[in-house]
Amino acid sequence: MNAELEALVLALEAVSNAPEGDEANRLEAILKSRMEKVLKRHVGVDYGRLKRAVESAHARWVKAQRKFPSV
Repeated sequence: MNAELEALVLALEAVSNAPEGDEANRLEAILKSRMEKVLKRHVGVDYGRLKRAVESAHARWVKAQRKFPSV
């Protein structure tokens, strides 16, 4: 996984694990900001496509974490 995608996956993981409220809203804003930066560098990719790619990579990452948990 490239570093850019990994950063987005980890940001999505933080959002997923945050309790509802101010912290969740702050993390969601960070994720959206990072995604917008990626979109500016990759002309032709739309937000929905990037979001689906990040969600798919996140699902694979979660599965791998369950299979090989960190110590």
